[in-house]
Amino acid sequence: MMKFIALALIASTVLAVQKDTKTILAEIDADNFGNSILSTVQMYLQAKGNAEEILMLLNQLLAGLVDDQNKHDNVIRVDRSACTRIVTDLENSIAYHTAQVSANAQMREDNEKALAEAETDVRQTIQDIESNERTFAQEEANRNKAHETWVRKNGEHDDAIAAVDEATKLVQHLSLGATFAELKPKFEAVQKRLIENESHGALFQPIVTALTELASKVDQKAIQRILQLLSQLRQQLVEARSVLEDTENRQAQRWVEFSTHLSNEHNRLVDRKNQLEQAIQTFKTNIDTATHFFEVHTLEVESAQETLDAENEWCALQEQTYETQSTERQRQQEIVERILEHLTDKLTATSQYLGGRF
Repeated sequence: MMKFIALALIASTVLAVQKDTKTILAEIDADNFGNSILSTVQMYLQAKGNAEEILMLLNQLLAGLVDDQNKHDNVIRVDRSACTRIVTDLENSIAYHTAQVSANAQMREDNEKALAEAETDVRQTIQDIESNERTFAQEEANRNKAHETWVRKNGEHDDAIAAVDEATKLVQHLSLGATFAELKPKFEAVQKRLIENESHGALFQPIVTALTELASKVDQKAIQRILQLLSQLRQQLVEARSVLEDTENRQAQRWVEFSTHLSNEHNRLVDRKNQLEQAIQTFKTNIDTATHFFEVHTLEVESAQETLDAENEWCALQEQTYETQSTERQRQQEIVERILEHLTDKLTATSQYLGGRF
């Protein structure tokens, strides 16, 4: 009787272990990552008949996860150090430029009080001159920049049109009976020229693709299609170049008219300013200097604050990403460790579960 009870207890214990194993594996199976690992284990067990190879692979996977975490730990340490250093530098910069803003504001206020005794029109005249000069310098810089942009873009269009013409000649040679092998070096040179054209790379992509296809198969339909594409592309480039040239001419004429107006206005203001007392000019110069540096340091404060906000946001994002990825990596490690445990200590129950999956 006692022997029967002992056997029953052993059987009950085995069933409980099997039930626990099934429950644990089912929980793992419900996870996408766990499901993928179990499917791989199932495939290897069915193919090999033993768990040695899959155990080795799982241990390698686990080691890889640990190594990834170590690498990310090193990265976050570097990022944290950089964040601390950059944030400190930016805060110091903000403090310095804020102090300079206050100092220049005080300097401007002191000179304005001294200048308050002078005539209002004197102050206004000087301000008008400075405004005129800033406008002239800015507009002249804008015009020069626009002209330089046009020169560059016009040259890019010329180069692009030349490349299209060269490609057209080569394709026409093919249509007249030349073999691709004979023209291969020139084709490769043209393709390289089209690919390296930074401003029209996307526009040239269909042509580059079509020319590449000719290397494997040359037929008249393909040649005609490429010639049509090249013709359309050339027309687009020529039209775009013409539009740019018209725009450049209009802007240049407007600048001639506006610069003449600014110059005439500037001369009138200078003649009026020269009639004023030197003392008033001195006060005004001080005001202008203080105003200039007030604006410079104000912009520096704003720029540094924007950079600081962006840096804080970036640092927070790195921390969030690190925490999220670390948590996920830890979860995956736990899944792999649990599967390794079952394959090592409960291989029979694990195999039975996997055999009944599908």
